[in-house]
Parts: sequence; C-alpha cells; structure tokens
Amino acid sequence: MRNPLTLPTLLKGTDVTSPRLVARPTPAAQRPYVFPEVRKLSLSGGRVVAAHLPGQPLAWLGVMLGGGALAEPAPSAGGVALDGLSRATVSLLDEGTENYTADEFGAAVESLGGNWGVDSGWQSTKVTINLPVTRATAGADLLAEAVRRPAFRETDTRRFLGDLTSAKREQFARPGLRAQQALRRAVYGEQARYGRLPGGTPESTAALDGAAVRAFHEQWLRGPGVLLVAGDLDVIDLEALAAVVFAGAAADAPSTPDGEAPLPNQTRLTIADRPGAVQSTLRIGHPVLTRTELAASGVDIVALRVASTILGGSFSSRLNHELREVKGYTYGAHSSFDLGRPQGFYSMTTEVQTDSTVPAVADTLRIIREFFDGGATEAELELTRAYLAGATPIGLQSPGAVGERLIEMTRHGLPGDFVTAEHARLLEVTLDEVNTTLRSVLRPADLVVAVEGDESVFGSELAKAVREA
Repeated sequence: MRNPLTLPTLLKGTDVTSPRLVARPTPAAQRPYVFPEVRKLSLSGGRVVAAHLPGQPLAWLGVMLGGGALAEPAPSAGGVALDGLSRATVSLLDEGTENYTADEFGAAVESLGGNWGVDSGWQSTKVTINLPVTRATAGADLLAEAVRRPAFRETDTRRFLGDLTSAKREQFARPGLRAQQALRRAVYGEQARYGRLPGGTPESTAALDGAAVRAFHEQWLRGPGVLLVAGDLDVIDLEALAAVVFAGAAADAPSTPDGEAPLPNQTRLTIADRPGAVQSTLRIGHPVLTRTELAASGVDIVALRVASTILGGSFSSRLNHELREVKGYTYGAHSSFDLGRPQGFYSMTTEVQTDSTVPAVADTLRIIREFFDGGATEAELELTRAYLAGATPIGLQSPGAVGERLIEMTRHGLPGDFVTAEHARLLEVTLDEVNTTLRSVLRPADLVVAVEGDESVFGSELAKAVREA
C-alpha cells in the first residue's frame, strides 16, 4: 500500500519557492556553577575525601593507592624491563581474593548492580566501583576485599598474564602505540622509565609472573591510600566505609619516585617504521610543567585550558578545522595539555593517509606556530567559553564524573571548591590572558615529531619538512 504521507502531500499548500529563513537563536548568558560540597576527613587511620550529592540514587567509591609505572623495578643488566607491572597488579585485584574466586567476586559485584574499574598511572593506582547508594557499605566491603586481601593464585595469575600478553600483541599490531612509544623515547631516552609506555609492551608483559605481582603489591599497595566517595552523604555512613576500607592496611607506604628529566638534546623527528602501511599515525609534543608547578609560577590554569581547547581541544578547533575540514587529511585531530604529576606533556594526535604524511606534519607545525604568534580571536574565545561553561555541569552529572574530579583534587592537593572557582574564572577570562598564558607554556620550537608509518614512502621528505618548519 502506498504511503499517503508523501513529500508532495506534506507540502501541499506550501510555497516551497520562497522558504522562510528563521533567525538563529542567540546564546543565553553563561551561568555560574557550584561543585558539590566536599568533605575532607581523617577516619580510621586514613584520609577520606567525599562529595555530597543529595538525593542521588547512585554512588561512586574509590581507593587511590601508591605504586604506578614509576614504582616498577628497573631492569637488571641485560634483563627485560617489567614495564606494565603496576597496571597488571591492580587489574589482578579482582581475579580472586582470600574469600572469593575470580568468578565469585565478579558475581558479587554484579549482585550489587555495580560496575568495577581499575587504573594505573605514573605515580598512583586506583580501584573504583559504581553502584546504588543503598549498597555503598557492601561495595566498600568488596573494595577492601580486593585491595587488602588479594589471593594472586598462581593459576589465576598465569591465566590473566597470558591473556594480557596476547592483548598487548594485538594492540601493538594496530597503529598508535608505536608512535606514542617513539615520542616518549625521543623525549626521555629509552633507558628512562618515562621513555617507555606506562602499560608496557608485549615483551615486558610476557616477562611478568606471579612472584613479581605479589612483590609489587606487598611493597606499594599495602598502604591505607585515600578513600574517595561521591554520593548522598545523608545515606552513606563514611565512618563505616572508612573502618572497612582501612582495616588491615599497612601503617605507611613508600612514595613513588618522580622519574627522570627530559633529555637535554632531543631528536626533533623519530619514525617508527611500518612497511606497507596505508596510513601514518602522528604524535607531536613536548614536556611541560605539572599543574602544581605551573600554578606556583603564576600560570593561569583556566586561561591555558581555554587556549588549549581553541587550538586542538574541540571539533571547531584550529587543528581539527584545518586538517580535517580544509585539507581533508584526517577524520579528526586533537591536542591537549596533560598537566598530571609528576611531569606534564603537550601532545597532538591524528592519523592520515600515507601520501599525506609530509604535508600533514608541515601544516600541523605551521598551525601551531601561527596560533602561538597570532593568538586566538575574540570570536574563538566566546565560542569556547560558551562550550566549556556548558560542558562543565553536563559533564559532572554522574557520581563517577564527580569522583574523577575528587581524584584530581587529591592528586594535586587542590581545595574542595576548585571546580567552582575555575568555572567562575572561565566566565571572566580575557583574550589577552588566554594568549599570554599559552605563550608562557607552549614551545613550538621544541616540538618533537613522531610518526608511525611506511618510512620508505615519506622519510626523506619528512625530515626536510621538519627541518624547515
């Protein structure tokens, strides 16, 4: 049967030759945002940082511990580095405990309606769980079970590490990681832990075993850590949670070292050769100071965030617009400042077809230089201000998102109202402040270019383009 609602029927009686253009609505004035109330407490021998979310039916709990990639043992002379040990250890915490098998632990998390998560950075590890607020105490029991009483049974550990090694081989078979590895090696040197990937390689992962995992946990993850909570604190009993999570913790834990400084004379261009590759992966960047160091030296963190977003942090950014929309090199280009501890890094990432490698790198370096020299425009500032001001409340609607800001707060020693203060600063930052701040941090002449692709196709031309940039 023919659909009677055809286009001619719908347009019957409509003058389609004279379409009426409707004026685009003007954006509303940006409004202030207030981050949830934060409580910082000392309970049961440990630190607690909690955000109050009245009426929120879900809760997020996390334990932030030491360790991290910089705590991993240095390779012995001629031996294989145990890179990725920290991440493997924290990932094994729920693969069986003193009171649960791996399957039983997973079932226990699911029975609470929970979502389990782990992560390991350069100087810390974290274990988290999202679940209904009424199950928060039971969730803390599982956190304590995993963190304080992991079994690391040999069969479970061997199975997990075998799967991890296979996954790592598959990851390295795809573009991306080798470019990132080449960039870090060029900046820090291969012997420095910072010069290698935090998650390790297929070779380093294959060298891990149960003894290394147990030793790492014993040395670095036995301390009390910090209990982080985001949820309705009228429902959650923080004292009960702290008593459970901190029970059995070691009185103290060693501090993870800060790692090595960048090389004094860095290679400007490095290529991870992938013969026959039809596309190239670009990673371009240089080290910067941490958030704490930048703030101490007078750098406006909010102004830097705005400048970073204009340059490469949104779809309408300079880099994405020109490399994607104008040149057609890529589906997307992104750059940002990672101001984490113990060292920060500015980096740009994109993927292009092999025959576009040289012009894409040349244009990227040109765009960054032009932005550094000429700065952002007033129109770009207002568009980015509206985008970031609107994204803040939207991005912090879930307990998990609030919990991530608690991690940032704890890692950098920030006050409980730092999100509120930074949002207010966003609404008043000026164009001159944005451009001046960027020029105090970004160093176009120090950018290191790392490319993963078929060197035989573009190697000599790329070297010339980078020299002339």
